[in-house]
Amino acid sequence: MARHLNLSVTQVSRALNDHSDVSVATKERVREGAREIGYRPNLTARKLKSGRSGLVAMIVPGRSETVEIEILMETVMGLSAEFSRRGLQFVLHVLSEGDDPAEAHRKLVQNGSVDGVIVTDPQLDDPRIVVLQDSATPFIVHGRDRLDAAYPFVDIDHRAIGHDLAAALLRRGCRSLALIDGPADRPYASLRRAGAEAALAEAGVAPATLHVHPGPMTEARGRADGEYLRDKGMDGAIAGNMMLAAGLRAACPDLSLAAHDDALLRYAADRVPPPLIRTVAPLSDAWVPLCDGLAEAIAGGRPQTLLDIHLSE
Repeated sequence: MARHLNLSVTQVSRALNDHSDVSVATKERVREGAREIGYRPNLTARKLKSGRSGLVAMIVPGRSETVEIEILMETVMGLSAEFSRRGLQFVLHVLSEGDDPAEAHRKLVQNGSVDGVIVTDPQLDDPRIVVLQDSATPFIVHGRDRLDAAYPFVDIDHRAIGHDLAAALLRRGCRSLALIDGPADRPYASLRRAGAEAALAEAGVAPATLHVHPGPMTEARGRADGEYLRDKGMDGAIAGNMMLAAGLRAACPDLSLAAHDDALLRYAADRVPPPLIRTVAPLSDAWVPLCDGLAEAIAGGRPQTLLDIHLSE
């Protein structure tokens, strides 16, 4: 390939391995040349020479009511594209029903075939993170399993989301609020609840009046909870994502509604009839810091990133 591109073997090798002393233009030229001639690196040889395989992995559960296929697909597509741009291969492993996620991560890191691991949708005190912390394999988490996380992560301020959405509904005169969010064992759910309760207390409204409904974050579940809220005469609701918001709006057209918007491709804000209050933090904003962060973790760093959110009323 070096002869094909009129470059030295050293230049081609350093470009393919993403060395910092090679220009972006040369790296792109080499990668394009590799695609043209169908070149594929020998991962075994790469591992022997550099100690790295060029592989990064993510393990996800199979069919699960807590894993929304829209979010999973956007995550896989976004991460795969970003890792490819960095000359890394992204491997997705889907667990079979009944498989233990922590044990799957233990087996993955024990065989030493990957340079790094991405963890998504962490639970409180997630055992997968314990396994990875006990291993020598670099990793990064999309989210956190605890607020004082000491490992690499990319996250958003979930307490601010709960606070800002509740405060906005209170400014519109709502006094009986429901929080329709994710499973109770997800850290973001407890943080959003704490933020909403703080907003109620600041407004002189008893936090006990906040009706919290944890569960799967799907449109069907939003519709079912919307019917319940309508029967209870609730005047405002906070939806944990736009899928829940779509279901809530369909069941309760007149409900004062606030939602967190991940800017999912299939659930744009204009799908939910107004008025709608939103906090916005596009899911796609996480791909670059996650990929850069894992690369930094592989190099020995400990990056931590909080992405921006903004309120739209």
